[in-house]
Amino acid sequence: TTKIKNLDANIDSFKVKLTDDDLKEISSEIREEDVAGARQNTSFGPTNWNYAPRK
Repeated sequence: TTKIKNLDANIDSFKVKLTDDDLKEISSEIREEDVAGARQNTSFGPTNWNYAPRK
């Protein structure tokens, strides 16, 4: 997160409380295969901070 408004939204997400029924309903509508997987596009790998020159 690079913007304060996004950080605020991320922090606010902790306020959401889901019941067991909520989780069951969500799980019944969305397949795990549709949301699981890599978080980052692999084509951006070489631009990752891990590849930055070290001093």
